[in-house]
Amino acid sequence: MLGAVWYGPRDLRLEEVAEPVAGPGQVVIEVSRNGICGSDLHTYIGSDTGGASMHVPGVVLGHEFAGTVVGLGEGVDDLPLGTSVAIAPIEYCGSCWSCRHGHPNTCRSAALYGGYRDPLHGGLAARVAVSRRSAYVVPEGLAVTDAALAEPVAVAVHAVRRAPATLGSSVLILGGGPVGLAILASVRAAGASTVIVSEPSTLRRRTAALLGAAAIDPADTSPGQAIRELVGGEGVDMVFDTTAVSPAFNTGLRALRPRGSLISVAGWQEQAHVDMGLAMAKELDVRFTMTYEPEVDFPAALGLIAGGAADPALLVSDHISLRDVIDLGLEELLHNNDAHVKILVDPSGS
Repeated sequence: MLGAVWYGPRDLRLEEVAEPVAGPGQVVIEVSRNGICGSDLHTYIGSDTGGASMHVPGVVLGHEFAGTVVGLGEGVDDLPLGTSVAIAPIEYCGSCWSCRHGHPNTCRSAALYGGYRDPLHGGLAARVAVSRRSAYVVPEGLAVTDAALAEPVAVAVHAVRRAPATLGSSVLILGGGPVGLAILASVRAAGASTVIVSEPSTLRRRTAALLGAAAIDPADTSPGQAIRELVGGEGVDMVFDTTAVSPAFNTGLRALRPRGSLISVAGWQEQAHVDMGLAMAKELDVRFTMTYEPEVDFPAALGLIAGGAADPALLVSDHISLRDVIDLGLEELLHNNDAHVKILVDPSGS
């Protein structure tokens, strides 16, 4: 079968890979769709802070995927063949402080399918073996192709759980990419009263508006101006930053009311320059998030997608074949990112 195999920066090869075999406690998944993530782009271009230096040459990339169970390993007796599942692609030790306290996302021994440490192959191939605990059953009525959104939506669900209570709150989201839009869907489902999304892409602003936000172009309207018009002069209750850019981060600090909260939901590629004096003067809270806690966030994410709050028709902009993953996927996002929301790859060869 064909797989997208990473060997180094700008060295992703489409080549034949071995058929997976389910070991004890594992299942084999026939992959229906695999989403392209921003971290995949960092790996592709060789950004060390994006994790590329930790990747194992020869690994099949892809960590946002869903598919159908086609093989069962020893000890797996609760997941029938043919079941549609979404994959939470984190492997963790289960015994460190983080794991014992229900936070496997911060496990020091964590590994990622399609990522690094042990060569855990990912979803950019027709089939892949994963642990049973990584497989979450897709709710009835939700297409397995749409369930590939569960991973980025779980990132958003976890960020909203890390935030203070959202019911009745005013929210500013900096960045309207896939995670920013999923945060929008999550805070709306959690009862936010007013949501503003600051995003330069016309397509993504249009999508944010369809999902219920006041969408602004930061080149034309500052978040501060929008907040004054929609919320009042004191500022918003909380800000979610998905940009990993220092000026935007500080814009978020300025946008908050006193004792407001900023939640950082971004993979930083540089050291941040933060206006600490402003944060101190307002007694602001700044919280950080790291992926998700699968047992809590994945079922919630699948529920948001199945219920229409995180509408796949709006969040998915493109479906491409595995053979096009470089030219119409990674290179396209590098050079024309604003024209896309989420690109899903069909690894079946069809």
